[in-house]
Amino acid sequence: MTGSTTRLPRGLVPLLVVSGVVLLVTWGLAQGVWLTNLHNGLLALAFTLVGAYVLHQRRDHPEGVLLLVAGAVQAVLFWGRQIGHAGDPASAGVQWAAWLGVWPIALGIALVTLAVIGFPTGRLPSSRWHPVVAVVVALALASAVLSLLWPVEYGAAGLAVPHPFAGPAPDAVAALWSALAHPAYLLFQVLWPVAIWARWRSATGWVRRQLAWLLLAAALAALVLVVGLLGWHSPTPGLLAATVVPVVAGLAVVHGEHAAAYSALTWMSRRGHADDLPADLARATGEALGAPATLWLGSAELLRPVGVWPGADDPAPLPTADLGARVSRRVDLDAGRVGALTVDRRDQLTPREDRLLDDLAAQAALVLQHLTFGEMVERERRAGHLDRLTPRERDVLELMAEGLSNAAICERLHLSVKTVEPVVGSVFAKLSLHQQPDTNRRVLAVLAHLRSAERPASP
Repeated sequence: MTGSTTRLPRGLVPLLVVSGVVLLVTWGLAQGVWLTNLHNGLLALAFTLVGAYVLHQRRDHPEGVLLLVAGAVQAVLFWGRQIGHAGDPASAGVQWAAWLGVWPIALGIALVTLAVIGFPTGRLPSSRWHPVVAVVVALALASAVLSLLWPVEYGAAGLAVPHPFAGPAPDAVAALWSALAHPAYLLFQVLWPVAIWARWRSATGWVRRQLAWLLLAAALAALVLVVGLLGWHSPTPGLLAATVVPVVAGLAVVHGEHAAAYSALTWMSRRGHADDLPADLARATGEALGAPATLWLGSAELLRPVGVWPGADDPAPLPTADLGARVSRRVDLDAGRVGALTVDRRDQLTPREDRLLDDLAAQAALVLQHLTFGEMVERERRAGHLDRLTPRERDVLELMAEGLSNAAICERLHLSVKTVEPVVGSVFAKLSLHQQPDTNRRVLAVLAHLRSAERPASP
């Protein structure tokens, strides 16, 4: 008997987490409105609902998972503080609830920090951020353990409830807490703008637009914070306004990925006739997947770059056997030709990105066929074989180069389909291309290239 793995229905876990968070926030609000704790409840709802939304749109998206877990931690903090603030300090249940409302603070801040560092893809800006993440996790765990064992953070949380199993923290523990936790919290928050700046430097296209959305939301929350401090001498308005940041972040993640995928798959409709097809495709691929991309063409042994993004020196020829070590898709063409589309990503693609790369590889096959087709026509042109075309055949070829279908060519030349189709077939036969009449899009790319090659060079 072979074992089988049963996968939970899509959306079940996020739904359960959302239900639990709503329950905790409602339970906490039933204890009364404690204004200095209200932002924790709103953040819990915002993080959780946005995380669930991202995961509904993009299953297993790392950013969605971070937002969902951060929301769950915020819900526990809000509920525990509400119970500890309104309940009987002598009650053991109230003491344990208050304890739960305090010690995970470091974990909550660390989760938000990781979400900011990974925004919008859930991946690190570069491999150099791995040690930074390790430090964030280590500091958060150490701070959480100290807060779990002693009431070192009760005063900052505004709770006067006794710790459920420990008395006042020893002086050494209190000193260690002050030296560790407070600088760690400051470091976490300093990392937020640093991570966004690092991502912005290497980002292009839709990633920068997503970052701009996040920055705009953060600027709005900061403005409200400043107004609250100056006008009411309280940070509460700013803390409440901060709930807009995760909402905007979630919308930016989902909308940005939808838009990036759409932009990548419709790149050809936005290009001009003077554009370079291989470079255009490489750019569409790189912007959609957030990494440099290269389109290759060659033989079964060696590939050469024909389209590179971002524009830089062409990479060295690539042995076809080395494709397996890269994020790539191989494209087998006619007559022993081999092509490939590669992306310089060190981390694995998400399932959505895998499907997108498959679709782009299908477009790469058409682009590479254009190149192969163009080489054949260029050889025919150099050999003078294009001179063998009759005036009618030249007229038809020119109209095919404009992207016209056979029916449109008939209308333009005022001829019948029975007259035009043999002419189209004759053009391909004289060029030894053996193509079908409906391949006029390939001719469009070829003739655009030939026209540019035939233009006189600028002095």
